[in-house]
Amino acid sequence: MIKAAFIGVGGISAAHLRCLQGRKDVKIAGLADPNRANAEKRQAEFGGDIFTDYQTMLERIKPDAVWLCTPSTVRREPLLECARRRIPVFCEKPVERRVPVGAAIAAELARLKARVQVGYVFRCIPLVDELRRRMRGDRIHLVQSFYCCGISLAMSMPKWFYNKRLSGGALADQATHNFDLLRHLFGEVRQVRGMRHNPVHPRRGDYTVEETLGALLMFDNGLIAAHVHTWVGDSWRNEIVLSGEKRVYRLQPSRGTLVVEDQQTRSANDPPVAGKSGAAKPAPFRYDQPAGSIYGYENQIFLKQVQSGDWNRNPCSYADGLKTLELTAACDRAISR
Repeated sequence: MIKAAFIGVGGISAAHLRCLQGRKDVKIAGLADPNRANAEKRQAEFGGDIFTDYQTMLERIKPDAVWLCTPSTVRREPLLECARRRIPVFCEKPVERRVPVGAAIAAELARLKARVQVGYVFRCIPLVDELRRRMRGDRIHLVQSFYCCGISLAMSMPKWFYNKRLSGGALADQATHNFDLLRHLFGEVRQVRGMRHNPVHPRRGDYTVEETLGALLMFDNGLIAAHVHTWVGDSWRNEIVLSGEKRVYRLQPSRGTLVVEDQQTRSANDPPVAGKSGAAKPAPFRYDQPAGSIYGYENQIFLKQVQSGDWNRNPCSYADGLKTLELTAACDRAISR
């Protein structure tokens, strides 16, 4: 039985708690948050003892694993305290807000031989494994990444979320997942260009996020990727299109769908058309990931590592997550020029 403890029980913690709830091999033992109301809300649904101080929780509960779901600027001390106690940590992304601070943390964690898995969930989903299989023998030269939501139209998030210094805005909160997936698939980026615009609300006061932005990335292998992002769109969607020499791959990682088109199939967006033989071209290949929370996959991997003690296949270490932070920060600088 794994005794699980949470440090920070705000919004994203619920996704992980739901993955653990009902598992026979996990006990939700402790919930630490300086906001006691947050902790009480989670306790009512998931159980566990409440603490307003995480160090007291670690001392009393002595958990086997910790889920760190604090804001990204509140990571260093909990990570290092867990590392000193030899407690494995699932750390939500991004690893930090500031690259120099993240680099210092990475060095300290390496010295302590800490066991940390960073929550870049797209690395863990079966959809990406299927994509890799389908891309074998093909060469990808261009990627189009599109993220859309309307949270600056609805103004539905807490006030602090629209302060870029606190939340990181669209890049640090959302686009970083896409950047990480592209790094995972294609390696490192050597050049970034960008732009931004606020067509609805001006950036002033505590509203300092970008509403629309675009970043153009060139990878070390020559691949070019364009990421465009809006917080004033019609609905929530995340789509990535990879253009290869042989096939086109249309990926919706959050929904778990992959469509693969080639010259022998009709476009996913077009009605059936006649091929050279006069027969209708077949539909493209489609893969649908099994239904359920995408967070279940990364939690399953983390729990397996905790149980086995084997971290050789950690999907994202802190050091690797730091590289995604560096890329995200480079994109932020590019759009701000």
